[in-house]
Amino acid sequence: MDPVTRALAHLDTAAMESFLQRLVRTPSVYLPGVPGANEAAVANLVYEQLRAWGWAPRREEVAPGRPNVAADLRGALGGPADPPGPLLLLEGHTDVVTPGDPAAWSDDPFSGRVVGRRLYGRGACDMKGGLTAMLFAARALQLAGAPFQGTLRLLVPVDEEGMMLGIKAMVARGEADGAAGCIVCEPEGGELCVAQKGSLRLRLISHGRIAHGAMPHQGVNALTGMVRWLQQVLDLEEALNREHPPHPLLGPNYISPTVIRAPHPGDASQINCLPGRCDAFLDIRTVPGVDHAALVARIAALGEAARVEHPAFRFSVEIVDDRPAVAIDPAHPLARAVAAAHTRVYGAPPPLGGVPGSTDGTILARDRGVPVVVYGPGDKWLPHQPDEYVDLDEVARAAHVYIIAALEFFGSGSG
Repeated sequence: MDPVTRALAHLDTAAMESFLQRLVRTPSVYLPGVPGANEAAVANLVYEQLRAWGWAPRREEVAPGRPNVAADLRGALGGPADPPGPLLLLEGHTDVVTPGDPAAWSDDPFSGRVVGRRLYGRGACDMKGGLTAMLFAARALQLAGAPFQGTLRLLVPVDEEGMMLGIKAMVARGEADGAAGCIVCEPEGGELCVAQKGSLRLRLISHGRIAHGAMPHQGVNALTGMVRWLQQVLDLEEALNREHPPHPLLGPNYISPTVIRAPHPGDASQINCLPGRCDAFLDIRTVPGVDHAALVARIAALGEAARVEHPAFRFSVEIVDDRPAVAIDPAHPLARAVAAAHTRVYGAPPPLGGVPGSTDGTILARDRGVPVVVYGPGDKWLPHQPDEYVDLDEVARAAHVYIIAALEFFGSGSG
């Protein structure tokens, strides 16, 4: 029996579905200051499952109650004198976003109920379905005798939905050093995503001086200054898209104000007072080729231009987070391995796609130059919505793809 057939025969779909249901029924929303509102319980389920399988997982807290989990499966092929073989990463995060208003759901957001072949609950699609598929694919490879030369490493970080503290800590610890590739198991609806948008998050600050609302000439209205600045920033989006046209897989650049606050929290003010400070947050999504540092400088210059017209205004910019756009050549061996695996499972090549947001893979590519593709079960447009679900048959097919792709990448896929 060839290695692929042997490994596929060891995939326990019933156990995989049961484990996925346990993960979805275990909330892993991170809420600062709320006891127990973190990823610890789900990370512990993953850690203990790996231990039960005879693995030696590593667990590291990046913040209280927020543990990363990592584990290695070393291939059984090759002798002491042979090169060690490549390091392939499979990655999936444990945190999920808040379910929002429970009344918007048809059932308990963490019910994990199954209707037909759909499993419902917050995180079912993003991304506990993909996380479970990668775990059980690795287990099948273990039971098949790890018939490859190299190392398969599972990375299960926290905080992907936030500042990506988990994957940043893993990179700093060396978990991605020397990796030849990574499959990020996020939901992409059968697409092989070879590009991800950049994500630049900025805080714009308008500094003013409080004064009586009936005597505005005695102060500086920070909110007025911010409005003038933001209008220029919104016009910048059109210019940016002229300079960097929409990407065929990612679409256009976006500059979106998402939060504006005046007065600033903690500042004493009332409705009849000019705010002395105002801040606004921008969520900027970029295509490959956009220079983030240059873009930040342009936004700051727009503030200076507004200040020239109104010298009393003062502005500043803070970078909250900066993740570049990343892409991989579809002809790269990693992309070809996943495409070949998808073709074997589905009977046709996968469509190429792009990730409209960014994933933990952005950090791997940025900080260690790891080639990344994103491929996983679930509708790519469904995450973060009420009545989130994942199709259990799609989870199983994703696990098949991960098994075949790993063996293809390691050079053991042809049997």
